[in-house]
Amino acid sequence: MAARRGRRRLLHSKGDREHHRSLIGRLIDGRYQVRSRIARGGMATVYLATDLRLERRVAVKVMHGHLADDSQFKQRFIQEARSAARLAHPNVVNVFDQGQDDDSAYLVMEYLPGITLRDLLQEHGALTAEQTIDIAEAVLSGLAAAHKAGIVHRDLKPENVLLADDGRIKIGDFGLARAASANTATGAALLGTIAYLSPNSSPAASRMPAATSTRSAS
Repeated sequence: MAARRGRRRLLHSKGDREHHRSLIGRLIDGRYQVRSRIARGGMATVYLATDLRLERRVAVKVMHGHLADDSQFKQRFIQEARSAARLAHPNVVNVFDQGQDDDSAYLVMEYLPGITLRDLLQEHGALTAEQTIDIAEAVLSGLAAAHKAGIVHRDLKPENVLLADDGRIKIGDFGLARAASANTATGAALLGTIAYLSPNSSPAASRMPAATSTRSAS
């Protein structure tokens, strides 16, 4: 059984690689010209693209092919667009569009040339006091806006804190976000990155207060 699962994962991985190679140079939905790959995550791959209609660079997140037929993953992907689109704040990545082109579900966001907080930590090891304050203030400000809109990020970590070349600091990847008012049943799926989950994010917790994301920020 384990061997069969391993073979399926290998086939999915190979299929995804071939699919994503084929996206380079492709025109998505008659509007977004894919230029190059920026990053790859657990649910999707992010590409640099040109919005031909508005003549601007954008980041296009495309769901992995083997997840497209999974209704739960697809709904979570769509939820990211809906959650992030409700937020208009200088410390939250803007979402411009969401849709499906052939078998590819995609999300279009603003493109921020720069690095992640993880990149900065790996390069320098420790932040200066000024850097720490600037980043913490930006992250907490973005989270406050999300909580005001009734949204909990659920996967706040250094990889999701974007540091733009022009000095802007933004929170990205609301792929695991959910409405704070929604009930969480006991035994529900555990979402998020284990190392950054707060104690009350476990499946045993009946509700997740907005304080969860700010605790992850600490």
